[in-house]
Amino acid sequence: MPKSPTSKHPADTAAAALWLLNGNLLDEARLASLAASLGPGERLRYRNFLRPQRAREFLLGRVLLRHAACGMLGIGNEHIVVTEREGNAPSLAFSSQQPHDLLPFHFSLSHSRGWIACAASMAFHVGLDIEDKHYPRDITALGAAAFDAEDLIRLEKLSDAQRADAFYLLWNGNEALYKLQHNLGQEAGTISAGWNCRTLPHAHLAICLCSDGDLAVLDVIELDTI
Repeated sequence: MPKSPTSKHPADTAAAALWLLNGNLLDEARLASLAASLGPGERLRYRNFLRPQRAREFLLGRVLLRHAACGMLGIGNEHIVVTEREGNAPSLAFSSQQPHDLLPFHFSLSHSRGWIACAASMAFHVGLDIEDKHYPRDITALGAAAFDAEDLIRLEKLSDAQRADAFYLLWNGNEALYKLQHNLGQEAGTISAGWNCRTLPHAHLAICLCSDGDLAVLDVIELDTI
């Protein structure tokens, strides 16, 4: 798990929210209905996915992002403009002459095996990673490719059950922190301000949320549909 430096602003606290959706529960009719809400650039990218599951995750990620923005900012979907950026997370803007243009809205998306998640905060940048804990993985091979020698030694000393939990702790933390650094426009390992990472319990998912400040309140909302 990434080691958190001491925050330069320990008194700064704010709220964030995390939305979770099991996209595997939505039928094709609902997906078709949701696809109609995409913008032109999103529709083009959606149609270009070759794998149906990846297309589903893309669609639901964009819909969940809009749902999060509407809920947090108190605006209608018609005021939200999502722009696709190749090799990057989408950018979010609001229609002209809306006061929300001046409000910060930081977000991070993640998906795993049909599950979709969106974290958002109006105070701090965030980085989110989710992983399906029940999907078979060769954690030994993945760990050898992704972790440093110190972490690998610690993993080797654990039982099989403990090793799986420790693997996801490291994997999620590294991925979420990487996204946070990317959202801050920084190279890996160069965050200058304090940051915080937390893991969240879930029956099916391993979840880690990182932020560049202390999130005093985190609301977790799991949706049955959208």
